[in-house]
Amino acid sequence: MKLDYFHTVMLFCLKQFNGERTVSAIYHLLNGKKSSQTIQDGKLFNVTFLFSLFPKLSRIQTDETWNALLKHGLIEQLPDNKSRLTNEGNEFLKESLGNKPIPSQLNGWNYGDVGRVLWRRLSLLVQVLSNYAYEKRDYLPVTKNQEDLQWVKIFLKQHDRSNNELADRIYSELKDILNTQSSKDATIFVQRLTSSQKIGLTFEQIAYKHDEDPIYTYLLFWNVVHSIITSLQTNKNKYLLLNEMLEDKWHIEGFTSSTKITRSYLLQGLDPAEIATVRRLKQSTIEDHIVEITLHDQQYIPTAFLNEEDYKKIMGAITKLKTHQLKKVREVLNNEYSYFQIRLTYALIGRGETSKS
Repeated sequence: MKLDYFHTVMLFCLKQFNGERTVSAIYHLLNGKKSSQTIQDGKLFNVTFLFSLFPKLSRIQTDETWNALLKHGLIEQLPDNKSRLTNEGNEFLKESLGNKPIPSQLNGWNYGDVGRVLWRRLSLLVQVLSNYAYEKRDYLPVTKNQEDLQWVKIFLKQHDRSNNELADRIYSELKDILNTQSSKDATIFVQRLTSSQKIGLTFEQIAYKHDEDPIYTYLLFWNVVHSIITSLQTNKNKYLLLNEMLEDKWHIEGFTSSTKITRSYLLQGLDPAEIATVRRLKQSTIEDHIVEITLHDQQYIPTAFLNEEDYKKIMGAITKLKTHQLKKVREVLNNEYSYFQIRLTYALIGRGETSKS
């Protein structure tokens, strides 16, 4: 099996996880599983930007990639189904990232879902306006998503200007925002668009034209999309029409739906055991939620479960051991602290805290 850039992505994740997570953890990260564990892993190991970048990734694809890495001697198995890079793996990763760094504007955690919405709406709108300009009525829309089709219909009705004028304005905004990208990246983005004159190319077709790896081409494309969203957030008055495409999607929520419910009970003053009883869930599940809240809510301080002195002791042990393995940290602290308290400390470190107060 020929190694492509997806193998590089897998190796990068494995290196970040430092032999402390299984291949399943990487699969859930790239696939975008919104579980407390995956969300926490993303933060703790600094890989949230890769979250949900491959939403259609299957376990079969993941396992095939893993087996190829083993076959080429780039990784070695560890106990408990964990793995780590070999010396050859480290060299391969270093060379691969040196030639093709992971695109810097990727932000899967914040922009994964909203980026896909923007692309579907924009590409459909461009197609509709282009066919209108050439008076073509018989064509297949680029998406079958009914929500997107309905959104474009409403968008067009809400704008009283002519469709040609609307097309000019969108073209102007898109051209301006793409001018901030490299020529290659902007071209890749445009080549994906479908008009009345041409069908958008697949990533494989674009990669062939650029003599590029298809997976890397895929990442370059989403890097442009995520970069556009960043520009829209910082220039809301400059790109009015493009911003309008995400008007109903700007609120980015960092919690799973179940965690939101737990958070509401926490704010009412209930402790984990009480919340578990009310929600008919295990207390360990509620503790997962509290760790997730601690990780993503800068205003939340878990003093009810972890005081300042204990936090400093646990953080000292983590710094000394340089590990994310809870058991090792607990053992070096003579089992004085619970796994919950250690996970809360990791969560505070993960959000950039050096002090809990």
